[in-house]
Amino acid sequence: MAEAAAVLLRDVTLRDGLQDEDPIPTEQKLVIFEALVAAGVRELELTSFVRPDRVPALADAEAMCAATVGHDIVRWGLVLNQQGASRALDAGLTHLQFVISVSDTHSRENAGRTTADAVEALAEVCQLACPEAQVEVTFATTFGCPYEHRVDPDRVVDLATLAVTAGVSGVNLADTIGTAIPSEVKSLVIRVASEVTPQVGIHLHDTRGLGVANALAALEGGARRLDAAVGGLGGCPFAPGASGNVALEDLAHACEEAGLDTGLSVPAVITAAETACGSVGRTVASHVGVAGPRFTL
Repeated sequence: MAEAAAVLLRDVTLRDGLQDEDPIPTEQKLVIFEALVAAGVRELELTSFVRPDRVPALADAEAMCAATVGHDIVRWGLVLNQQGASRALDAGLTHLQFVISVSDTHSRENAGRTTADAVEALAEVCQLACPEAQVEVTFATTFGCPYEHRVDPDRVVDLATLAVTAGVSGVNLADTIGTAIPSEVKSLVIRVASEVTPQVGIHLHDTRGLGVANALAALEGGARRLDAAVGGLGGCPFAPGASGNVALEDLAHACEEAGLDTGLSVPAVITAAETACGSVGRTVASHVGVAGPRFTL
Protein backbone atom coordinates (compact mmCIF):
# COMPACT_ATOMS: atom_id res chain seq x y z
CA MET A 1 0.00 0.00 0.00
CA ALA A 2 2.88 2.36 0.73
CA GLU A 3 3.87 2.20 -2.93
CA ALA A 4 0.47 3.45 -4.12
CA ALA A 5 0.15 7.20 -4.58
CA ALA A 6 -3.57 7.19 -5.22
CA VAL A 7 -6.65 5.06 -4.72
CA LEU A 8 -10.01 5.13 -6.47
CA LEU A 9 -12.95 5.35 -4.09
CA ARG A 10 -16.18 4.57 -5.92
CA ASP A 11 -19.32 5.86 -4.28
CA VAL A 12 -22.34 3.52 -4.12
CA THR A 13 -24.74 5.73 -2.15
CA LEU A 14 -27.35 6.25 -4.87
CA ARG A 15 -27.60 2.54 -5.60
CA ASP A 16 -26.63 0.36 -2.64
CA GLY A 17 -27.14 3.15 -0.14
CA LEU A 18 -30.76 3.76 -1.13
CA GLN A 19 -31.97 0.37 -2.37
CA ASP A 20 -33.21 -0.78 1.03
CA GLU A 21 -34.76 2.57 1.99
CA ASP A 22 -38.22 3.95 1.36
CA PRO A 23 -38.26 5.63 -2.08
CA ILE A 24 -37.29 9.28 -2.22
CA PRO A 25 -38.03 11.68 -5.12
CA THR A 26 -35.65 11.76 -8.07
CA GLU A 27 -35.09 15.45 -7.40
CA GLN A 28 -33.72 14.66 -3.95
CA LYS A 29 -31.45 11.98 -5.38
CA LEU A 30 -30.05 14.60 -7.71
CA VAL A 31 -29.25 16.84 -4.73
CA ILE A 32 -27.25 13.93 -3.29
CA PHE A 33 -25.59 13.40 -6.68
CA GLU A 34 -24.47 17.04 -6.83
CA ALA A 35 -23.09 16.83 -3.28
CA LEU A 36 -21.05 13.77 -4.23
CA VAL A 37 -19.68 15.49 -7.33
CA ALA A 38 -18.80 18.55 -5.23
CA ALA A 39 -16.90 16.29 -2.82
CA GLY A 40 -14.67 15.07 -5.65
CA VAL A 41 -16.25 11.69 -6.40
CA ARG A 42 -15.02 10.51 -9.82
CA GLU A 43 -16.98 7.27 -10.15
CA LEU A 44 -20.29 6.23 -8.66
CA GLU A 45 -23.03 3.64 -8.89
CA LEU A 46 -25.96 5.69 -10.11
CA THR A 47 -28.80 3.17 -9.99
CA SER A 48 -29.99 -0.38 -10.69
CA PHE A 49 -31.93 -1.63 -13.69
CA VAL A 50 -33.97 -4.22 -11.86
CA ARG A 51 -37.67 -4.90 -11.38
CA PRO A 52 -39.34 -1.90 -9.70
CA ASP A 53 -41.60 -4.19 -7.68
CA ARG A 54 -38.52 -5.87 -6.20
CA VAL A 55 -36.55 -2.68 -5.51
CA PRO A 56 -39.02 0.23 -5.61
CA ALA A 57 -36.45 2.71 -4.31
CA LEU A 58 -34.65 2.52 -7.67
CA ALA A 59 -37.65 2.58 -10.00
CA ASP A 60 -36.48 5.89 -11.52
CA ALA A 61 -33.34 4.47 -13.17
CA GLU A 62 -33.92 6.00 -16.59
CA ALA A 63 -34.81 9.38 -15.10
CA MET A 64 -31.60 9.42 -13.07
CA CYS A 65 -29.54 8.66 -16.17
CA ALA A 66 -31.23 11.38 -18.20
CA ALA A 67 -30.79 13.97 -15.45
CA THR A 68 -27.07 13.32 -14.94
CA VAL A 69 -25.88 13.41 -18.55
CA GLY A 70 -22.95 15.72 -19.17
CA HIS A 71 -21.24 15.49 -15.81
CA ASP A 72 -17.54 14.64 -15.80
CA ILE A 73 -18.04 11.50 -13.76
CA VAL A 74 -18.18 7.78 -14.50
CA ARG A 75 -21.71 6.46 -13.90
CA TRP A 76 -22.24 2.76 -13.24
CA GLY A 77 -25.56 0.96 -13.53
CA LEU A 78 -26.21 -2.37 -11.83
CA VAL A 79 -27.82 -5.08 -13.96
CA LEU A 80 -28.75 -8.72 -13.40
CA ASN A 81 -29.71 -9.84 -16.91
CA GLN A 82 -29.95 -8.89 -20.59
CA GLN A 83 -33.17 -6.98 -20.07
CA GLY A 84 -31.57 -4.78 -17.43
CA ALA A 85 -28.44 -4.34 -19.54
CA SER A 86 -30.53 -3.26 -22.53
CA ARG A 87 -32.31 -0.70 -20.38
CA ALA A 88 -28.99 0.65 -19.09
CA LEU A 89 -27.49 0.90 -22.56
CA ASP A 90 -30.62 2.56 -23.93
CA ALA A 91 -30.39 5.05 -21.06
CA GLY A 92 -26.90 5.99 -22.21
CA LEU A 93 -24.71 4.24 -19.66
CA THR A 94 -21.38 2.81 -20.79
CA HIS A 95 -20.41 1.15 -17.50
CA LEU A 96 -22.43 -1.84 -16.34
CA GLN A 97 -22.09 -3.64 -13.02
CA PHE A 98 -23.26 -7.27 -13.21
CA VAL A 99 -23.86 -9.07 -9.92
CA ILE A 100 -23.32 -12.79 -9.34
CA SER A 101 -23.79 -14.43 -5.96
CA VAL A 102 -21.04 -16.91 -5.14
CA SER A 103 -23.55 -18.74 -2.97
CA ASP A 104 -26.22 -20.63 -4.90
CA THR A 105 -28.80 -20.06 -2.17
CA HIS A 106 -28.27 -16.31 -2.13
CA SER A 107 -28.32 -16.30 -5.93
CA ARG A 108 -31.78 -17.86 -5.91
CA GLU A 109 -33.02 -15.38 -3.29
CA ASN A 110 -31.42 -12.34 -4.92
CA ALA A 111 -31.87 -13.09 -8.63
CA GLY A 112 -34.10 -16.15 -8.86
CA ARG A 113 -31.46 -18.37 -10.49
CA THR A 114 -28.42 -20.49 -9.74
CA THR A 115 -24.90 -19.16 -9.78
CA ALA A 116 -24.17 -21.18 -12.93
CA ASP A 117 -27.16 -19.59 -14.67
CA ALA A 118 -25.89 -16.18 -13.64
CA VAL A 119 -22.49 -16.87 -15.21
CA GLU A 120 -24.24 -17.76 -18.48
CA ALA A 121 -26.26 -14.55 -18.30
CA LEU A 122 -23.05 -12.58 -17.70
CA ALA A 123 -21.57 -13.88 -20.95
CA GLU A 124 -24.70 -12.79 -22.81
CA VAL A 125 -24.56 -9.31 -21.26
CA CYS A 126 -20.87 -8.93 -22.17
CA GLN A 127 -21.69 -9.78 -25.79
CA LEU A 128 -24.59 -7.32 -25.76
CA ALA A 129 -22.50 -4.50 -24.30
CA CYS A 130 -19.39 -4.94 -26.45
CA PRO A 131 -17.90 -2.71 -27.77
CA GLU A 132 -19.98 0.29 -26.68
CA ALA A 133 -19.79 -0.41 -22.95
CA GLN A 134 -17.68 -2.23 -20.41
CA VAL A 135 -19.01 -4.74 -17.92
CA GLU A 136 -17.60 -5.32 -14.48
CA VAL A 137 -18.70 -8.25 -12.31
CA THR A 138 -19.37 -8.00 -8.60
CA PHE A 139 -19.35 -11.26 -6.69
CA ALA A 140 -21.83 -11.02 -3.82
CA THR A 141 -21.36 -13.18 -0.71
CA THR A 142 -17.66 -13.54 -1.49
CA PHE A 143 -16.65 -13.85 2.14
CA GLY A 144 -19.80 -15.28 3.67
CA CYS A 145 -23.44 -16.07 2.94
CA PRO A 146 -26.46 -15.56 5.22
CA TYR A 147 -27.75 -18.99 4.17
CA GLU A 148 -24.66 -21.12 3.49
CA HIS A 149 -22.28 -19.31 5.87
CA ARG A 150 -18.60 -19.88 4.96
CA VAL A 151 -17.62 -19.55 1.30
CA ASP A 152 -14.74 -21.47 -0.31
CA PRO A 153 -12.13 -19.04 -1.73
CA ASP A 154 -11.39 -21.55 -4.51
CA ARG A 155 -14.97 -21.15 -5.72
CA VAL A 156 -14.51 -17.38 -5.90
CA VAL A 157 -11.31 -17.74 -7.94
CA ASP A 158 -12.96 -20.22 -10.30
CA LEU A 159 -15.95 -17.93 -10.85
CA ALA A 160 -13.69 -14.92 -11.38
CA THR A 161 -11.82 -16.87 -14.05
CA LEU A 162 -15.08 -17.66 -15.84
CA ALA A 163 -16.10 -14.00 -15.65
CA VAL A 164 -12.85 -12.77 -17.17
CA THR A 165 -13.21 -15.36 -19.94
CA ALA A 166 -16.69 -13.98 -20.58
CA GLY A 167 -15.22 -10.53 -21.15
CA VAL A 168 -15.52 -8.46 -17.98
CA SER A 169 -13.21 -5.49 -17.47
CA GLY A 170 -12.73 -6.13 -13.77
CA VAL A 171 -13.75 -8.16 -10.74
CA ASN A 172 -15.30 -6.74 -7.59
CA LEU A 173 -15.31 -8.82 -4.40
CA ALA A 174 -18.26 -8.01 -2.14
CA ASP A 175 -18.54 -8.71 1.57
CA THR A 176 -22.33 -8.60 1.40
CA ILE A 177 -23.10 -9.27 5.05
CA GLY A 178 -19.89 -8.01 6.62
CA THR A 179 -18.28 -11.27 7.71
CA ALA A 180 -14.78 -10.72 6.34
CA ILE A 181 -11.65 -10.15 8.38
CA PRO A 182 -8.53 -8.37 7.06
CA SER A 183 -6.36 -11.46 6.60
CA GLU A 184 -9.06 -13.16 4.50
CA VAL A 185 -9.57 -10.06 2.39
CA LYS A 186 -5.88 -9.57 1.68
CA SER A 187 -5.36 -13.25 0.87
CA LEU A 188 -8.26 -13.44 -1.59
CA VAL A 189 -7.40 -10.15 -3.30
CA ILE A 190 -3.83 -11.39 -3.80
CA ARG A 191 -5.11 -14.65 -5.30
CA VAL A 192 -7.57 -13.03 -7.70
CA ALA A 193 -5.08 -10.32 -8.71
CA SER A 194 -2.29 -12.81 -9.38
CA GLU A 195 -4.27 -15.75 -10.78
CA VAL A 196 -7.11 -14.04 -12.66
CA THR A 197 -6.87 -10.27 -13.27
CA PRO A 198 -5.08 -7.30 -11.69
CA GLN A 199 -8.30 -5.28 -12.01
CA VAL A 200 -9.69 -6.16 -8.60
CA GLY A 201 -11.99 -4.03 -6.48
CA ILE A 202 -13.59 -4.53 -3.10
CA HIS A 203 -17.13 -3.78 -1.90
CA LEU A 204 -17.41 -3.84 1.89
CA HIS A 205 -20.21 -3.72 4.43
CA ASP A 206 -19.35 -2.63 7.94
CA THR A 207 -21.59 -5.02 9.87
CA ARG A 208 -18.93 -5.98 12.40
CA GLY A 209 -16.88 -2.78 12.39
CA LEU A 210 -14.06 -4.06 10.19
CA GLY A 211 -14.89 -2.15 7.01
CA VAL A 212 -11.96 0.28 7.05
CA ALA A 213 -9.49 -2.37 8.23
CA ASN A 214 -10.66 -4.71 5.47
CA ALA A 215 -10.35 -1.93 2.89
CA LEU A 216 -6.76 -1.19 3.90
CA ALA A 217 -5.98 -4.91 3.79
CA ALA A 218 -7.45 -5.05 0.28
CA LEU A 219 -5.14 -2.23 -0.81
CA GLU A 220 -2.18 -4.10 0.64
CA GLY A 221 -3.26 -7.11 -1.41
CA GLY A 222 -3.35 -5.09 -4.63
CA ALA A 223 -6.96 -3.89 -4.93
CA ARG A 224 -7.38 -1.08 -7.46
CA ARG A 225 -10.62 0.45 -6.16
CA LEU A 226 -12.79 0.55 -3.05
CA ASP A 227 -16.57 0.95 -2.87
CA ALA A 228 -18.23 2.95 -0.09
CA ALA A 229 -21.38 4.94 0.66
CA VAL A 230 -21.65 8.25 2.48
CA GLY A 231 -22.95 7.93 5.99
CA GLY A 232 -22.51 4.17 5.85
CA LEU A 233 -25.91 3.85 4.17
CA GLY A 234 -26.95 0.65 2.47
CA GLY A 235 -27.90 -2.97 2.81
CA CYS A 236 -29.23 -5.82 0.72
CA PRO A 237 -33.00 -6.50 0.77
CA PHE A 238 -32.32 -10.16 -0.02
CA ALA A 239 -29.49 -10.82 2.46
CA PRO A 240 -30.66 -11.12 6.06
CA GLY A 241 -28.15 -9.56 8.42
CA ALA A 242 -26.66 -7.16 5.88
CA SER A 243 -25.93 -3.72 7.28
CA GLY A 244 -24.69 -0.53 5.70
CA ASN A 245 -21.63 -0.06 3.53
CA VAL A 246 -18.35 1.13 4.92
CA ALA A 247 -18.72 4.92 5.15
CA LEU A 248 -17.04 6.89 2.38
CA GLU A 249 -15.97 9.61 4.81
CA ASP A 250 -14.33 7.05 7.14
CA LEU A 251 -12.53 5.41 4.25
CA ALA A 252 -11.43 8.68 2.64
CA HIS A 253 -10.10 9.91 5.98
CA ALA A 254 -8.14 6.70 6.61
CA CYS A 255 -6.64 6.71 3.13
CA GLU A 256 -5.74 10.37 3.31
CA GLU A 257 -4.03 9.95 6.68
CA ALA A 258 -2.15 6.95 5.23
CA GLY A 259 -0.73 9.21 2.54
CA LEU A 260 -2.96 8.06 -0.31
CA ASP A 261 -4.55 10.53 -2.69
CA THR A 262 -8.29 9.91 -3.04
CA GLY A 263 -9.15 13.16 -4.80
CA LEU A 264 -11.89 13.68 -2.21
CA SER A 265 -12.49 16.46 0.29
CA VAL A 266 -13.30 14.77 3.59
CA PRO A 267 -15.32 17.76 4.90
CA ALA A 268 -17.30 17.84 1.64
CA VAL A 269 -17.91 14.08 1.89
CA ILE A 270 -19.27 14.62 5.40
CA THR A 271 -21.60 17.28 3.98
CA ALA A 272 -22.76 14.81 1.33
CA ALA A 273 -23.35 12.24 4.09
CA GLU A 274 -25.52 14.71 5.99
CA THR A 275 -27.50 15.39 2.82
CA ALA A 276 -27.99 11.70 1.99
CA CYS A 277 -28.81 10.60 5.52
CA GLY A 278 -31.20 13.48 5.98
CA SER A 279 -32.99 12.53 2.78
CA VAL A 280 -33.91 9.12 4.20
CA GLY A 281 -34.58 10.28 7.73
CA ARG A 282 -31.36 9.06 9.32
CA THR A 283 -28.58 10.75 11.22
CA VAL A 284 -24.95 10.38 10.21
CA ALA A 285 -23.50 7.61 12.36
CA SER A 286 -20.10 7.12 10.75
CA HIS A 287 -17.01 7.63 12.88
CA VAL A 288 -15.60 10.59 10.99
CA GLY A 289 -19.08 11.95 10.33
CA VAL A 290 -19.60 12.22 14.08
CA ALA A 291 -16.11 13.05 15.33
CA GLY A 292 -14.67 14.84 12.30
CA PRO A 293 -11.13 14.39 10.93
CA ARG A 294 -8.55 13.59 13.60
CA PHE A 295 -6.70 16.88 13.14
CA THR A 296 -8.36 20.09 11.99
CA LEU A 297 -6.98 23.60 11.64
